[in-house]
Amino acid sequence: MFDVSTWRAEVQRRFQRFIRRPRQEAALFGTERLFLLLASRVMEPFFEHFTYDPLEAVQTLGELTRNQATAFLIHNAVSLRYQHQLLWQRLERSAKQRATLEQIILKLEVVPYLLQELGDVNGEWFRTTLRDELDEYRFSGELVELRQLLNEPSWQTRYAAIQSLNRRGGNFNEAELTQLSDALDDHSAHVRAAAARQLGASRAQLSAQRRQRLLLVALQDRDVGTRYAAARAVGMQREAYTDSAYREVLVTALFHEDPFVRSAACMVLTQLGTVMADASVIDGLLVVLQDADAYAREAAATALGHLGPIAATAAVIQHLTDALLDTDQYVHEAALASLRILQPLRPS
Repeated sequence: MFDVSTWRAEVQRRFQRFIRRPRQEAALFGTERLFLLLASRVMEPFFEHFTYDPLEAVQTLGELTRNQATAFLIHNAVSLRYQHQLLWQRLERSAKQRATLEQIILKLEVVPYLLQELGDVNGEWFRTTLRDELDEYRFSGELVELRQLLNEPSWQTRYAAIQSLNRRGGNFNEAELTQLSDALDDHSAHVRAAAARQLGASRAQLSAQRRQRLLLVALQDRDVGTRYAAARAVGMQREAYTDSAYREVLVTALFHEDPFVRSAACMVLTQLGTVMADASVIDGLLVVLQDADAYAREAAATALGHLGPIAATAAVIQHLTDALLDTDQYVHEAALASLRILQPLRPS
């Protein structure tokens, strides 16, 4: 199956090496122009699938853009799959071809994805380099949407706007709460973390939708600093997270296939503390305490110590005592800290 979602996911997969080493990969790709690199990577899944199912490939291309320039991509798909230079030459000569690739890049959301994944420093390099490169088309009125996307304020400006809300002391109006909620999707980790901290400081109870969004950021954000900021924010709003539905989300996350999500769930439970304490949470944390991932084991050991008297059972004490023998120093230290909290809470 080759639909728009599949195409987008495949493009993201092909950019993984670029995300890790953007400047080196750009140099190794054979062109100094980021727009040409983007065009090649974005079209690779289409050219590849065209070989096996041309009808489906063309139908999916038609969902993204419909103009005469797509004919070149379709009629030359087999050659273009192996010869990037043919596509680059066409893009250099044809304004219509550039417009077609612009629409494909925009609708596959490639630029926002890369800006978020690259992080603040490399993301700013990517944004400014591509923006300056495309500036030559400003006078001909080309690539307007793509240039507008790249001309957004720098992450430092967006961060400063979020930080300026400190003056409100948590007394946010609806427009400000919307601004903060939207900032949780910013491609800058600094901005997302700052927005999470502000939401945690809100004096008014957040709406159910905003609480859910904040929890998902704490569990799933790609940046560990943002996850921690969101977890702290959830903890600051703990009285709004007493519903059993949130407990179910967190217990489920303890068994997620991604160890980062398991660790994040433990971190959120640490922040929520006693309001989340029940048998299902304790059982889940005891499972994670045996996790193959040391970070997850450390986070589970820490969380158990914050659940209060309900966790001060013989079984939990024994599991934490066993964790003192863990080969990872940080797991040992977390288990020891939790034992010091829980042992005095045991009934005499």
